[in-house]
This record gives sequence, C-alpha cells and structure tokens, in this order.
Amino acid sequence: MIGIPRYQKDARYRSYTAVGNSVEGMYQLLVESGLCGWREEQVEKIVNPANAGQLMGRLRQLAAETTGVLLLYFVGHGQPSEHTGELCLAIADTDHANPDATGLEYAKIKRTLHSGTPAATRIAILDCCYSGRAIGLGADDDGTQLADLSDCAGVYTLTAADERAHVPPDGEGHPRTAFTGELLELLTRDGVPGGPDGLALGAIFPHLRQRLAAKGLPRPNQRSDDTAAAFVFACNHATPPPGQPPREADTATSASTSGRAVPRQDADVSPLSSERVGERRVAPQTGRRSAGTRTPTGPRARRRILAAVLTAAVVLTGAVGWVMWPQAQGVALPGLTPAGQMTAPTGVDTAVFSHDGHTLATAGSDGTVLLWNTASHQQVGQPIGPIAANSHPGIAFTADDRALRTASCDAGQRQEECVTARLWDTTSGQQTRKPTVIPRKITSWPLWVLSPHGRTLATSDTSSCTVRNLDSGQKTDLAANANCDGETAAFSPDDHTVILGRITTVWVADTSSGRTIASFALGTGSTIECIALSPDNRTFAVALSDNTVQLWDIASGRQTGSTLTGLTKSAIVLVFSPDGRALAAAGGDGTAVVWDTASQRHFGDPLTGVNAIAFNPDDQTLVTGGLDHTIRLWNLPPRETSGTSTGDH
Repeated sequence: MIGIPRYQKDARYRSYTAVGNSVEGMYQLLVESGLCGWREEQVEKIVNPANAGQLMGRLRQLAAETTGVLLLYFVGHGQPSEHTGELCLAIADTDHANPDATGLEYAKIKRTLHSGTPAATRIAILDCCYSGRAIGLGADDDGTQLADLSDCAGVYTLTAADERAHVPPDGEGHPRTAFTGELLELLTRDGVPGGPDGLALGAIFPHLRQRLAAKGLPRPNQRSDDTAAAFVFACNHATPPPGQPPREADTATSASTSGRAVPRQDADVSPLSSERVGERRVAPQTGRRSAGTRTPTGPRARRRILAAVLTAAVVLTGAVGWVMWPQAQGVALPGLTPAGQMTAPTGVDTAVFSHDGHTLATAGSDGTVLLWNTASHQQVGQPIGPIAANSHPGIAFTADDRALRTASCDAGQRQEECVTARLWDTTSGQQTRKPTVIPRKITSWPLWVLSPHGRTLATSDTSSCTVRNLDSGQKTDLAANANCDGETAAFSPDDHTVILGRITTVWVADTSSGRTIASFALGTGSTIECIALSPDNRTFAVALSDNTVQLWDIASGRQTGSTLTGLTKSAIVLVFSPDGRALAAAGGDGTAVVWDTASQRHFGDPLTGVNAIAFNPDDQTLVTGGLDHTIRLWNLPPRETSGTSTGDH
C-alpha cells in the first residue's frame, strides 16, 4: 500500500489530508477479519516514500516473494509523461517536470506483474489522476504494447479515473478521496443487498461505478485477465451471519467510514522508511501462507469458504463451458470460407462497406482511411486524411456512396471535450466542406458514433447523450427523461433509431424527437461494453464485461435464447449483418466469433487477429481487419446449410 498525502519537493503536487485517510481506511478494510481478513504481517504500508529507484526495488522484492495474492494499492498524484504519454505515479520527491525520471513509471510495475512474481492472483488498485492509462494501450521503447503486459493469468486492474480524479480539498469535511471513499463505503457500510456472501472484484465494480456516476464523480475503469475478476475480495457487509441482523460498521473500520477524518501520517519518512506493518511475503520452504490462505474458523468463515468455492465452481464451469462451447450451444455450423484479402500499410481499426457493397473503407492506426474495390481487392481513389492517429474514428459512406463522413478527435484536441466531423470526396480524397467541431462538457467516457448513412452523429458528455444532424446542424437530446449519458451507442440502418448503453441500463430512442421508446435494466453484475440494434429494430445485442453476448427482445423486454459464448475477452466490436441473420463480435484480444441469430450457434471456429468487423450489404460476406495489416474477406455458409429461416430475426 503506497500513499502520498504530502509532497515535499514540488509545490505543483498539492498535498491532501484525504489521501492519508484513504490509505488508513484501505488498511483497516484489508485487515478486518469480517471483511477482507488479511493478517497484519501480510500488509506493508508505505506512506510518503521518496527515491523512486529504491521504492521500485522494494516492490520488485515483495513481488518476487509473493506466491498467493499480490495486491498493489496506490493513492496520490498521477501524471502522464510528456515524453511517452504513459502513466507515472508521483511520490514525495517527484519533480513535476520529470515524472518519468523521478516518479514510478507504471510500465515498470506492469512488467513486474507480468513476469516478476509467482503470485497466482495479481491486483492493482490505482487511485490517482490518469490512472485509466494503466489499462490503455501504449508503446514501450521496444514497441511492446504495454496493455499486453497485463495479459497473464490472474491480473485485475481497477483505476479511479481516465482523466482527472477527484480529491476534496482540506476543510470540506470529506475524509477520503472520492474513489477510495466510495469503495470503502460500499464494502464497510452498505455492501450489496441480495448479493453473495463473498464479493468478487468483478461483482464490486458495477456497484462502485454506479455510485460514483450517481454523484457526478469521475467513473472508474477495470481490466481483468483470465479469472482474476472472480477473486473474492471481501465479505458482503449486507449479508449477516445466520441468525443475526445486518451489521453496523465494525469498530475496527468505523474511524475510516463514519465521516470523521483519520489523522494522517505526517511524520517525515526517509527513502523507503515507512510505517511497516509487515511484509506480505511467502517463503514456501517455511510453510507460510500468502494472503487469504490462513485457516479460518467459525460460521462466518465457513460461509466465506463456501462463497469462494462457489465462485471457483462458477469460474471452472465458465472455463469448461468455453473449452466445450460447441457442445454447450449445439454443434457448430459450417465455418466461414476465405474470399480474398488485402494488405494495408498499418493495422486496421475500423471497417465499413459502401451501401452498394462495391467499396470497402478501412481506417488505419495511423489515422488514414483507405478505399478498396471489393471485387478486385485493389485500393481505389486517394487516401483520406490523415485523421488524428489512434483515435478510432467513426466512418460512414453517405447515401449515394460519393462521399465519406468521418468523426474523430484531432491532434491537439482532448477527446473528452470535443469531436470533429468531416466530409470527404471518395475519389479525390479531399474535404468537401468546412469541418464541424462539436464541443462537449468534459467526460471520462468519450463517445462518438456515426449513423450508417453518415448524416447523424451521436455523442455524450457528463449530462446527456445527443444526436446532431451533420447536414442541418440540428441537435436533439436523447432519452432526456432518463438522464442518459451513454457510454456506447448504435444506430438502426435507416438512422431513425439509436440504442444507448451505460453500465447495466439500455435505452432505445427516436433520433428525430429524442423520445425514449424503451428502456431496460439488464439485472446483471457485468457491465455493458458494446451494443448493436438489429436491422428490423426488434432485437438488440449487448456484449458484457464477462465476455458474453446476449440478445434481447425490445417489445417484451426479455432476453431471447441462451447467452452467447466464445469470446475470450470482452467485445470491442459488435455488429449485425444487414439481414439480421448473423451477429459478429471481436474481443479485445483479437478473437472473433460469428453466430447465427436464429439457432444461436456459431459458424465454425473463432477467428483470430481481428480488430474490426463489417458485413457487406450482400448479406453473404463479411470483412475482418487486424493489427497484422491484413484485411480478410469471408463468405458465410449458404442459408440452407445454416438451418435458418428466411424471415426476419
């Protein structure tokens, strides 16, 4: 546990009493026997450390000696490096002008989590500004994608904010930072009513995010690899032991949760001297156990063991279900057959077909859009752009296919504050009108989605989600009566309907009036990652953070059929075929699955290396693009082979 309540060198890093209180509150949470149950000697609390080199060395030593559960909690200032853009954690003597040289580079911590510890479960909880960059993509000096360094068995990362976190100034009466304060209130006071006895990390997250969002505070983010999200972090305070009423906050934690400020650690601390509560090390030869492995006793402890066993059973069932998913969801349908490929100069972020199906547009990771003839597989026209690199631009052909609309964040713009829409001639590659810059209230969830005809752009900010007609300039608030600030959105093919998703809630709205057509509370512990609307506007598909996809009937408000599986990471792309026959999704690890929507069986084996998916209007072909610079065309099996009907799905 590392906390920096007082900065001794650079006045640009403001000191906060709330940071010291947050460290103390988290410590009490961890060692409280009725909540997390760690032994005191398993927790090392480091307050106001200096000398980044020595601190990193200590972290590496502890990581190398831990075999069970390795948890890193940091609260203080976070800052992107001006040289690399990567997250740096500021410690007591960090120079604001050189955070990568005098602070903790999180890239080094990621490497330690990846290969520097034998711990079975690794957890990082970061309460600082820009902590979301810890789970974003960034390039190391050797070109390694830093996000990939977390892709090892049992890593879970929880971050406070993508941009600036919220810390109440001294004297406002708030004892802790916003993020840690809500986490402590959730776990030590409220719990999850109706939830299991043991709260897994993945189950905690949606409740924490909802609490922060309800107060207008920055929203947290998470990344889970393998089964780390199923790790039971704390007992559910809302679930009392048998025969007892719900508990009040425990004495051991009341100082950090009752609203009174806990005295901060004010003593000067020399480099790496700290309030040492103990080294949470494991020496296998001496038989010492790592955190969470002590032998518990009593009814509450037995309930915790049962919760852990049940969680493990669910995880094991999910793992076995994935390995055997053709049997679980019926025999797989015939697979997709290759229909040609093209090679792009860069990785492919986005792909879309023209309305006549003769042209394919792909946006590369360099921000340039290329056009391809789908029959000859050759590039046509002039490159469009470059648009801002790495912004995952929205692209759509106009109704006559003579122009292409793009929506992106320009270089120098902050994507949470504005988005720029442009219109390009598909032959010359030149802009045909002045760009439209759409300002927004600052939001940590940048959203821009173009409608299929490129006429309408959906954006969100901290107060609402809106659509704007890019030809007339007319702006309409969506689902205003629901106070919707969507995090993901998708349009119907005719641009008349838009579907929005946020946390576990879905809205369907009319784009011309903004009127809410329907709304749904999914009632799941997993959060919404992607959403898609079927061509007939009767069904929506939702991809969840547990790597599954569900189909819902809009009229009845119920899930239809079984939950779709096969993804090994939560989806970053979700799209229906134009006739609604097929649904395709690509996960964050490049694995893609295509399902038949009628039988809910999958077509062949999962595809790999996929970062973008689009269906051709001919209903028989789809395209995939990936970071390997290859654009691949695939044919779906004939309709009669798949066993689907010819009606709408």
